[in-house]
Amino acid sequence: MGSNGEDPHRFMTIENGYDIRGPKWSPDGRRVLYLKNRLGGTESSVEARAVAGGATDVLYSGTGLLDFWWTSDGHLIYSQAVPSEQATYELWALPVDISTARRTGEARRLTRWVGYSPGFVSVSADGKRIITTKGYTQSDVYVAQLEANGTRLKAERPITTDTRSDWPTSWTKDGKAILFFSDRNGPFGIFSQTLSDPAAQPVVSGQGDARAPQITPDGQWLLYMVWPELKAGSTTGPVRLMRLPLAGGPSTAVLETRGAFASGITFSVVGEQDTQGKGGRIFPDFRCPSSPRGSCVLAEADQDQIVFTPFDPIQGKKAEAARVRIPPSRLFWDLSPDGSRIAYGEFYPGGGEEITLIPIEKGTTQRIPLKGWTNLNSVSWSADGRSLFVTTSRREGSDMLHLDFDGKANWICCAATGRWVVNPRPSPDGRFLTYAVRTVDSNVWLIENVAK
Repeated sequence: MGSNGEDPHRFMTIENGYDIRGPKWSPDGRRVLYLKNRLGGTESSVEARAVAGGATDVLYSGTGLLDFWWTSDGHLIYSQAVPSEQATYELWALPVDISTARRTGEARRLTRWVGYSPGFVSVSADGKRIITTKGYTQSDVYVAQLEANGTRLKAERPITTDTRSDWPTSWTKDGKAILFFSDRNGPFGIFSQTLSDPAAQPVVSGQGDARAPQITPDGQWLLYMVWPELKAGSTTGPVRLMRLPLAGGPSTAVLETRGAFASGITFSVVGEQDTQGKGGRIFPDFRCPSSPRGSCVLAEADQDQIVFTPFDPIQGKKAEAARVRIPPSRLFWDLSPDGSRIAYGEFYPGGGEEITLIPIEKGTTQRIPLKGWTNLNSVSWSADGRSLFVTTSRREGSDMLHLDFDGKANWICCAATGRWVVNPRPSPDGRFLTYAVRTVDSNVWLIENVAK
């Protein structure tokens, strides 16, 4: 469009199965740059599309690309995650001719950070200085008392106080302990912690990247997922759903999952690719109901949709129950306590204003609009299955809402900025609520551009 908003017209259409971030102008204003990601894949590319004619050039392609800038002296500055045991990130400069959008030399690494990730990249007009953010993301497990039929929180406090990533997913059947996964010992492992115990007890460790612990409806098994190791942009195997007998004994595999995100890509609570692997939104995923009459449900990514399939912890998958055509990077969901319905929503900045309920077998679909609320990013059923907990994610922080099926939303948390709340999970008796609180420690850094 023009500088006053006149003559707006479509410039390009994003291909099905892809997402982009940006866009940014080329130094001469003749091209638009953007970072293109294949949903569920590890490969990304920085592409330049001509304003006149629509020709597209790939400036650079690789894995773990985060952000970019095309400088006035003809260098593509880009930040990139490097697969390693510790989170490692690099900043590179690639010489690219402004007039032809062709490379004119080899890329040069400007810096490397271990444990801290760069964010947005900006370069001064003369190309001599680079500004970027350098930060670290962590999450902790919190718990609070529920009052007034779940419409009010009281006495919030952290259960974990380390500087790692801790993500609660469920409770034990008796409601005395919270089950969560954490990378405090390196790869993610499964832990249990009571409300009165200051220390977490390890449940599963040394099996790779173990996540999402949940108890089966009959109370006999602990189910969890083991994600493959990510090396050089690829993985060493599929995502496996495992079962551990609570009475004692070794873990065994239930089934191997499929889906676009079995490659190891995860998503942060704000819906962006999480190259640190610390995100709470992951596919494949699963939920188990509290009722012994219900079945656990597996959610798998299939290109631009999610497939829901009930399964048995011994016999494996049953018949497919439902499909939801929402990009996996945007969908969040939960299973009702009786296992009869799925609640889901779609996250995208400035939108996502409703929760949808769909039946597993029989029943009708119900849409619940949230008047005045957007940026919804997680949902959970109440312990009695008669209402929902919903969280939002905005740049300044989060809200947590108690939602009735008639659309009445009560705000119950959280006034503080700089905190993002996700994955609320009520205790079996409905007296407590656990959830993850994500925080980011970030500073702005100035780097002298040695590529000059």
